[in-house]
Amino acid sequence: MPTVADHYDSLLAEHYSRMFGDYDAKVAEQRALFERLGVRPEGASEAIDLGCGSGFQSLALAQLGFRVTAVDTSDRLLVELASRRGQLAVDVVRGDLVDALERPGGPCELAVCMGDTLPHLGSKADVERMFAGCARRLAPGGRLVLTFRDLTRELEGADRFIPVHDSADVIMTCFLEYEPETVKVHDLVHTRGREDGRWRLSASFYRKLRLSPDWVCDRLEANGFHVLHRETARGLVTLVARSGTDGLGAVRVAVDR
Repeated sequence: MPTVADHYDSLLAEHYSRMFGDYDAKVAEQRALFERLGVRPEGASEAIDLGCGSGFQSLALAQLGFRVTAVDTSDRLLVELASRRGQLAVDVVRGDLVDALERPGGPCELAVCMGDTLPHLGSKADVERMFAGCARRLAPGGRLVLTFRDLTRELEGADRFIPVHDSADVIMTCFLEYEPETVKVHDLVHTRGREDGRWRLSASFYRKLRLSPDWVCDRLEANGFHVLHRETARGLVTLVARSGTDGLGAVRVAVDR
């Protein structure tokens, strides 16, 4: 059974960035999101991007003035990020997201785990380990920003087939199979040969956790976070939580659209 890392190494990493359209436009979109959420550095601020992929959030944070440690398991995606960072303060680290939080280092002002990375972890216990690791790594009052897809609501029939990308040479589709605690995500990638023009299919699958927003908020608070902001837009959940206590208390904003 392929692991998430196996799936990315053998199939998805090669095509990952193209799923999001124009790279620079995606970085600008993420920068605008951080600005809307009030995520700005205070002085020479350290941030850690857990599951950075090819770097949309890492570069956006570095543009805002953070010094970013970008962590991922995919060599290919980290090489792409390194090729795009220019003079921005982004250090790339290959490794497991939870283990990376245990490495020596000073306290961070910000941790992010975005895109749909959180459900890529192996179990709910691993999610809790990550939250506990973030709580230890963040300075008092530091923030954690999460985005993830709410997969607790099952799609049915043909709605389980989701178009991902199409261009002259690549067509990407994913197909979902629901299990009690996970979703099997099958990625189907058709590529056209440059020399013969023939289409070839590559396919693989991996599992994502089915995490409800309420469960995630509960586990954050159990690990010493205060949820400051919560919204859901087109199935994508965005949460901002603050580590420890700083007298501000918790403020929840629920937006569903």
